[in-house]
Amino acid sequence: MAMSPALPRLDGLALPALHPFLASIVATCLVSGLLTDIAYASTAVIMWADFSAWVISAGTILAWLFAIAGVIEYAARPWLRHRRGLGLYALGYLVVLVLATFNMLIHTRDAWTSVVPTGLALSIATTLAVLVAAWLALPLVSTARKEVVLP
Repeated sequence: MAMSPALPRLDGLALPALHPFLASIVATCLVSGLLTDIAYASTAVIMWADFSAWVISAGTILAWLFAIAGVIEYAARPWLRHRRGLGLYALGYLVVLVLATFNMLIHTRDAWTSVVPTGLALSIATTLAVLVAAWLALPLVSTARKEVVLP
């Protein structure tokens, strides 16, 4: 009979998945990209288009690096494979990766055409995808709780 891997613990706390916490950094960058896109679309100050390109590029590069870290975590921590909602979260994060990559490529164009209308639309779609992925990650991070260890 095969035994299921024990849940790793640290001082009686069940350790949650690390990737959703790293993904919050990505979410901050991509939501900031939407806000700076809105600022540029309403003011036409070139600084906002530059900020958009920078934070969206940073968020996209970090998203890919954290995706690699997530795959390594999945391979190194076998108990994660049995977590409820992991497949949906991975699919949601994959959608974020694709949208963020296209958004970064669109933001490499000239200022006005990089934001209005395609860049802004992609920033909105990426932000919505990040929010959905964050919602799907809740079961992965909310299961850490104090366990009773019996002698």
